[in-house]
Parts: sequence; structure tokens; C-alpha cells
Amino acid sequence: MFPAVKKTTILVVCGSLPISTSLSLVIKKLGYDVVMADNGESGTDLLKSLKIDVLILDISLPGKKSLEILSYVRDHFHDLPVVVTSSSMSESDEADVFAMGAFEYLVHPVNSVRFEVTIKKAITESERRQKASLFSVVITNSPISIVITDKEGNIEFVNKAFCRITGYSLDEVLGKNPRVLKSGEQNASFYKELWEIITSGKNWQGEFHNKKKNGELYWEKAIIIPIIDPTWAITHFISIKQDISVSKQEHDALTESERRFQELADLLPQTVFEIDIKGWITYTNRIGFETFGYSQEDLHNGVHSLVLFASEERERVSQNMERRVKNIAFDDHEYIGQRKDGTFFPMLVYTTRIARNGVPVGVRGIVLDITARKQVEEKLRRLNQTLEERVEERTKKLEKTHQQMMLHEKLASIGLLAAGVAHELNNPINFVKINFSTLKDAVSDFQEMLKEYSLVIRKFEEGSCSTTELQTMHRMERELTIETLFKDISDIFVESQRGFERITAIISSMRNFSFRHALDERVLFDINDGIRDTLIITRYEYNQYADVEMVLEELPQIPCNPEQINQVFLNLIVNAVHAIASRESDSYGKITIHTWHDSSNVYCAIADDGPGIPIEVRSRIFDPFFTTKEPGKGTGLGLSISYDIVVNKHGGTLTVDCPTESGTVFTLSLPLKEGGERS
Repeated sequence: MFPAVKKTTILVVCGSLPISTSLSLVIKKLGYDVVMADNGESGTDLLKSLKIDVLILDISLPGKKSLEILSYVRDHFHDLPVVVTSSSMSESDEADVFAMGAFEYLVHPVNSVRFEVTIKKAITESERRQKASLFSVVITNSPISIVITDKEGNIEFVNKAFCRITGYSLDEVLGKNPRVLKSGEQNASFYKELWEIITSGKNWQGEFHNKKKNGELYWEKAIIIPIIDPTWAITHFISIKQDISVSKQEHDALTESERRFQELADLLPQTVFEIDIKGWITYTNRIGFETFGYSQEDLHNGVHSLVLFASEERERVSQNMERRVKNIAFDDHEYIGQRKDGTFFPMLVYTTRIARNGVPVGVRGIVLDITARKQVEEKLRRLNQTLEERVEERTKKLEKTHQQMMLHEKLASIGLLAAGVAHELNNPINFVKINFSTLKDAVSDFQEMLKEYSLVIRKFEEGSCSTTELQTMHRMERELTIETLFKDISDIFVESQRGFERITAIISSMRNFSFRHALDERVLFDINDGIRDTLIITRYEYNQYADVEMVLEELPQIPCNPEQINQVFLNLIVNAVHAIASRESDSYGKITIHTWHDSSNVYCAIADDGPGIPIEVRSRIFDPFFTTKEPGKGTGLGLSISYDIVVNKHGGTLTVDCPTESGTVFTLSLPLKEGGERS
């Protein structure tokens, strides 16, 4: 069956949804596949990941400039026709896009008929370019030497085979005449006749005895073809040549082939043999006698090939020889050989069938003594085992170092926040302390009042309570403002309870943040809880510079390592605070944290309104030890460790975006189902 023909795919890169939708409808109507991108970055990603036949590019893209995309296509996809569209275009813009390789441009609103015609022309151009590129690859990599000259005979192109055969590079022969290869073995009349033939518009065939760059002579069989334009004028000559030096040498050596074969066979360090159809040895070289210990006389008297193998191998040998005679392929070539004296050795036997007029008459082959190789293999096996053990040991050390780096970064982050956390704890503690001091005074007043009550009650019970003593008690009640004291005590307890709850929340967040699961352990976790804990810990840090707005949607729990994910949140939030602080502005900044989910992932975006990240360093921010902070204010590990945790250890994504207006947005995704790589 023939493979299915791939449909033409057209990529539309346009920032306007109505325009891109309109263009895609026309493309689909024409029967082509269409993919769309609304910005330069995603358009470039599609070019890298898909086979695109035509690119429709809007000149007024946001973000990555269209001319940059044109430049990228020119440098990496020169076979791809680009149709540029625009609402308006100056003559200079038009000149620029054509100078950068645009195939055509259209002005919005695009006439549908013209658009269809342009698309078809672009597809035809794409096919032409692809074929031209294919032909160029074929010519360049052809094993046959190809030379193209102008009508004067000056070289304009040579392929790799020419350079390989002659020893000259393209730069060395470009613009020169092929006479640089002349050996002097062929006279001037030979070349004169050749030139007369090809300049008359006819093809020439013949042989050259030429000289390579290193002075070595060689023979070439060549055909020279004139290239004629529509006016019947010769524009170029193409020479197609094949090195026939070997065949010349073989022809000259035919009469001595048998003697040479014998001499060469005796010089070989491997056994060469022939056997007849019944398995009897008919020929071997010198090393064959030495390897197996037999003599020429033994061979004359008759030596069967099976006696050269250990007894347990002979059945397998017979089966393989039968397969060889029948031309049935097999991969079993290693045997245990047996010498005449009964000793054994490992060997490889490679064979081929001998046939006369299509009828098998025997088998020819070579024998390789692999004793030394087996010894080396055993040594290598032991070395590999040792190496594997060392690699495993080093891997464990590296993993331990990586774990220590993660812990160091986490401790460094907590260290930076320690003063803030202490301040956050100190506030409610001082508040409770003051309340308890106030409560102590109130209790003392109550004790005095209770003593007075007790005295009046006792005297009342004895019947000796006077009006003066009751007045004294009421005066004390007024002085102590008993009703107000009752209310103050109640308020103190309520406010102290809030202080205790604040302390409990901070300690709980610290405990959640510092709890350690095993590195590869995964538990179900709501990342909203992690964000809340991290914000409690970093409250003092961000409170000085920014307000935090949380848009936390209800999320499903995900399998993850909570401490590692919390470390990511800590790094990203602290980075946002530092970015806002770097503005050195009196106004508060803003940090926005938004979480959401879809059917396969949960997402968290942490945005700040700081100065953003310069584009020239944006691609390096996840590199280890890279930092834009002042010395002493950053290890350069926070973002690289965060990337490793999210992407490598949890199978998620971590990206950065800097909106044109200002600020930075870090967005991470984590899969709902466990399946990310753990390293």
C-alpha cells in the first residue's frame, strides 16, 4: 500500500482574532490544514514542532516583531514561503519584508479571490523550493563527482565527491579552470578536441588521467554536458565524473590475480579456507595451517571441516553450513575451535557460498581467533562493573549534594525571613503581655472589692452592719468603676484570644513549612493551603512594600511533596517583594496570586508590578547561580531549584512572562495525577 499523502499545512500568525479566523476559513475551504498563533513566540514554537508548508504572517504582531520572525524563517526555514499581511504598509516596509525573503504581501481587508490565488502560488512555490532543496542535497552528496563551470570554463560549483577525490576544497577551485587537475599525461590536442565538441553544444564522453592536489594520479570516466538557455546560447557546462582508477588497476592486474591472491592470503593474520559441498577442506592459507596445527600433507590426505570444531559444536556447524549453502541467513558465527593436538580456543567463522552457474559447489570463509578479544572483553566487563559501581556512588553523592543545596536554599530563605517572623510573633506576644498586666491590676482591684464585700456581709450577718460601712462599700464601687472593669476584663480575654490565635497560626504555618516528607514521597495537598502558609510567614517581608491580592479558586488536591511546593511559593513571593522594593518608590506595590485548574492540571500565577526582567537575561533566570541581585542579597539558586522542583520532580511547568506595561508573572502548573519524573 502507498503511504497516505500528507495534506498541506498553513500556519497563520495574527494578533487579530477576526482576521485570523477569516483567513483560516478560506484556507480550510481550499482543503488545506490550518494552525493559528496569536503571537510571535507561539508562532515560532509551531514552526519548530510542525511541518509547515506556508506561513501567513501579520506585520503588526504584538510582542515579538514580525521582522524578527521573518529573519528567523530566512535563517532556519529557507524553503518556507511567507505571505505578509497588513492593514497598511509603507513602501519602505514593503521593501524590508521582500528584502528579508517574503514571498508576497497582502493588505487588509484581503480580497478572498486574490488570497486564494496567493495561497495556491505560495504552495506551488513551497513545493518548488522543497524539490530544489532535495535536488541540491542529492547533487551535493552524490558519490559521483560533479563540477559546474560557466561558459568560459571557470568553476562555479563542485560537490563533496569532487573534493574527496581530488583533495581540493571548494574555496581552492572556485573561479578556477578544471585544468588545475591536468597531469600532463594527455596532450593538447585531446583537450582541444574536447573543447570544440562541447562549445558546439554537443555532449562529450571520455576518460581523464588527472592529478590530485597531493600529486597522486588517477583515472576518471566523464561526461560533459553544455547547458543551453532559450536563445540557444551556452551558459554553463556540467561535468559528471567517476573515479575508475581501481577498475583500471584491477584490469591491469587480472593476469596476476591468482598469484596475488595466494600471496595476500598467506600474509593475512586470519585463516582463509574453502570447503567443498561435502565439507572437505580444499584450501587454506599459511595461518590456517599454523592455527589448527595441520600440514599440507594432512590436507592432501583429506581433512574434514568438522574436526576443526569441538564435538559439542559440530551439529550446530553442520546446520549452519547447510543454511549457508541454501543462502539462508543466520547470525550465529561464534564457535569453539579444536586444534589437531586437541586443545580448544574461541573463534569467529564468517562464510559465503561458492556457486558456479548458480549451482552451489562449496563454502568459502575466514576464521578469527578471538582468544585475545575474549580476554579483553572479560577485563572490560570487570572494569565496567567497577565503573558502574563508581558511577552509582558518585550519583548518590551528587544527589546528596543536590538535596543539601535545596535544604541550604530553604534555610537561607527562612533565615532571611526569620526577623520578620520574629516580629510577627512579637506583636501578639507583647499585646498579650500588656493585656495580662492590665488584667493583673483589675484582679487586684477585684480582690480589694471582694474583701470589702466580705466584711460588709459578715457584719450584716452579725447584725452590726452600719450605714457608714455600706456607704464606704458603694464609694469603693464607684471609685473602681465596677461595671467598666467587668467590660474591660471581658474585652481583654477576647483580644488576648485573638493574639493567641495569631501566634498559633504563625507557628502552625512554620510547622507546615518546615515539616519534611521523604524527597520522593507524594501526598495529597491543596496548594491554596501552601500559599496561605507562605503568606503568613512572609507577611512582615511583603507588608513593607506591597499589598497582596489573592484570587484562590477551589482546587482539587494533587499528589506532590508539600514542602518542596511551599519552597517554590516562598521563592516566587520573596522574589516579587524584592522586585517591587528595587523600584525605590514611596508607593506600595501589588502582588496578585491567582490559582485555578482544568481537567489535567492545577495552576498558580504570581504577578508583581515591579520593573520586570530585562529581555537579555530572561532566558537565563532558571540557570543555577545566576542572579541580578546585588552581592549578598541572593544565592542565584532560588529560581533554578524552583524549576527543578516543578518541572523535573513533579512533571509540571514553570514559565515567566513580562507584560509590556511592567511587572513579572511567574506561572506554574502541576499535574492532577502523579506521573512526573523524579530525580
